[in-house]
Amino acid sequence: MTPTKQLLNYVSYGGRDCQFVCGSGISRPSETGICVSKENSAAVTVEEWFNEWLAEIGVNLKISTIALYRVYLETHITPYFASMRVGDITDAIIQDFINSKSDLSPTTVRNLAKFLKSGFMAAWEKGLAEPLPWKITLPKKRPKRLRVFSKAEQKALEDAVRASSNPNYIGILICLYTGLRVGEVCGLKWEDINFMGGTLTVNRTIKRITNMKQGRGTQLVILSPKSAYSQRTIPVPEFFLEELREYKRLRGSEGEYVLNKGGNPIEPRTYQYQFERILKDAGIEKAKFHTLRHTFSTRALEIGFDIKTLSEILGHSSADITLKMYAHSLDEHKRYSMNLLKNIFSA
Repeated sequence: MTPTKQLLNYVSYGGRDCQFVCGSGISRPSETGICVSKENSAAVTVEEWFNEWLAEIGVNLKISTIALYRVYLETHITPYFASMRVGDITDAIIQDFINSKSDLSPTTVRNLAKFLKSGFMAAWEKGLAEPLPWKITLPKKRPKRLRVFSKAEQKALEDAVRASSNPNYIGILICLYTGLRVGEVCGLKWEDINFMGGTLTVNRTIKRITNMKQGRGTQLVILSPKSAYSQRTIPVPEFFLEELREYKRLRGSEGEYVLNKGGNPIEPRTYQYQFERILKDAGIEKAKFHTLRHTFSTRALEIGFDIKTLSEILGHSSADITLKMYAHSLDEHKRYSMNLLKNIFSA
């Protein structure tokens, strides 16, 4: 069973609850109960089309992506567009929709717009609508300063972790020294750690998503990593590899997952709560779990990691992403490096 098909509680998710559009452009009845074709295109509503289109493209998407798109449809698109026909949609209507979402973050609005654009382009390719100019004004992303633990905070956190009786806190140290995401560390198995080679491989991630079968509630799923770049092998620092080896010896044969409760993996949301608890014990201000990843990246740049190496360790698709995300850290490091010039003749 591959990670993309596995649900926690060991329930197989072996297929999609939908039918897919035939190559001819005429679909079999789908979960919406409609049959989209050029003959009935004038009557097709936005809701009907997007449900049909999502059923078509779903075969190539992760279950987590389908769940996200379902939320877009049911929470935002369907309530707004209601029974509007696909062929009647204009840029002005889409702009009004975008403007109505001012309560959402700019990133969410831009993702919604991207989803809408793809759906309407697919409708045009099927001959169901005229192409849209797509002259849409989107909200600008708000620049935000990444939270990074100071060296003093990191030391206090590490001391609190090592003094704790909770063995699963080792995951916090793993993230501090490898930059793993919370879902990745929760999905880490002992078989992913090569003690002889001194490496750790990211093969899966654990995530909570909307329940696709029941249409409500949530479910935990084990997925392949976020992208092809996220499936990566990371060298583990030698000093920390010894700590992991000792941790494994003390924990014995308690489950295949590095972080577990009764042999079962810990879900990311639960681990975030545990992280907040240890922060409080260490006297550190509340922070998101992702702060560990930002802290690892910042420390790496401070000691001279090159951007390409760091990008590969983080699982980014390009070094540009890493560069843009941690530009502030590079600026601070450059300033520190320049100040060292004062010592050029001191030796």
